[in-house]
Amino acid sequence: MREKVRSFDRSSAVNRQRRALEKLASPRLSMGLIAALTAASGLFASWLLLQCGLLAMWLRYPAAVVLSYGAFLFLLWCWLQMQKQQDPDAGELADIGYDLGDTVSRSGGSSPNLANDSSGIDLPDIGDGEGALIGIVIVGLLALGAALLAAFSIISLAPVLLAELLVDVALAAGLYRHVRKLDRDSHWLGTALRHTAWRFGAVALVAALAGLLLAWLAPGAVSLGDLLH
Repeated sequence: MREKVRSFDRSSAVNRQRRALEKLASPRLSMGLIAALTAASGLFASWLLLQCGLLAMWLRYPAAVVLSYGAFLFLLWCWLQMQKQQDPDAGELADIGYDLGDTVSRSGGSSPNLANDSSGIDLPDIGDGEGALIGIVIVGLLALGAALLAAFSIISLAPVLLAELLVDVALAAGLYRHVRKLDRDSHWLGTALRHTAWRFGAVALVAALAGLLLAWLAPGAVSLGDLLH
């Protein structure tokens, strides 16, 4: 006896995939590891840019955030590839034990010296002293807080984000024939950018402002090591 096939939209598939992920995997733990590796790549990118001659902190810090975002997207791609390897057939990639509405009965991812000036912008020198040190600490804590807030925001979003990415991969592979054509046009990279680009953009903006303030508070400093001294 053959049952009538029901048509599901993308959101239905994502909800089922999210529940499967939360039951059979640890999406927040996976995203936490990705976030930690992203942060490490950002620190390395900042150091590398410094070695390449980009001294201005207000340019180097947001550039490092942009490069770390590229690393973040690459790590998401790696995670998706790992999910595929766990299921070489890929037919169950976005199912994981669930029937997503297909109820038909079955038979059978050297730079030039861009800025030698520590700031590139003329700012008044407030001089040395305890006030400058307090200002440096406050600016550093604000920048760190912005980065941590973005990281925890992405980690909390992990079940939905990773579920959407898996569904997009499955849709691209044509695994959900009964999902509406409009929903099948999604791509995992577009989904990742939609959920995370503005978060990294906000961190990059904060990093640029922090670099400006640090250059004002500690004229001539080009790195955190200089600020500590």
